[in-house]
Amino acid sequence: MSDVIKLLTMISALFFSSPAFLVSDAWAQSKTRLWNLKLGTPVSSLSKEEFVNPACGMNGGPPSIKLDSFSDFQKCKPEIETQLREVWFIYDDEWEYIARANRDEHEIARYSANSFYSHPIITSLLLDKDSLIQGYRMITDPRAPNDIRIKAHTLAMYFKNLFSQARWHCLDEPQGEREAAIEGLFVKKTCSYSDNDQLYRVYESYRLKPGQELDDNKVDLKQVEGQFESTASLEVFRLDAVKDAPCCAVNAHQ
Repeated sequence: MSDVIKLLTMISALFFSSPAFLVSDAWAQSKTRLWNLKLGTPVSSLSKEEFVNPACGMNGGPPSIKLDSFSDFQKCKPEIETQLREVWFIYDDEWEYIARANRDEHEIARYSANSFYSHPIITSLLLDKDSLIQGYRMITDPRAPNDIRIKAHTLAMYFKNLFSQARWHCLDEPQGEREAAIEGLFVKKTCSYSDNDQLYRVYESYRLKPGQELDDNKVDLKQVEGQFESTASLEVFRLDAVKDAPCCAVNAHQ
């Protein structure tokens, strides 16, 4: 959302501060989300009011090259693993901003655009050379405060629950050299599922980074900045688009 719009929404919030204004159906922000999209459709079909601020994505990292629109996606290099181009974006956050201007915690939670179950997330689309949406990603944001980030790995369960029909096959990765559990729990796991059209993959990690230790094996969130990893990610691909790509060839041909 532009700075001008943000200023206008703050001014509006001063005059329309009642909860009734914020929850009115006429003013409610769209709830269109990644999992509502039909893969294989042109990126031009996206609502420019709902999916905003596109940039080249970094697979969970910060955005790189800023794009004027999704149609500029060719400026992003194809990924080696997927052979697709990743375009980072955010959901429009206008109504969240109004709620924040009103300091209404309930409405902030209701209209929080770029979070999933109260966790900040990084969202992106994966496009082929013909500008078709062939996949998407949701990844917990590693920049979240420690008290939120420590629980980020639990979103893996909620990612899976988006697809109630899925029969997940999960693979636990071995504990790496000098990696350690956090208070007795170590998780490094990838779960996947494919149907006739799409491949779904959820990754979950909860562990101390190599060489890190906790006093008495207890987490002190004020002292563990950068020492632990707690993350979850969801990737969904259209099978025809990734069937020969390094990321997914094995799953696609099963």
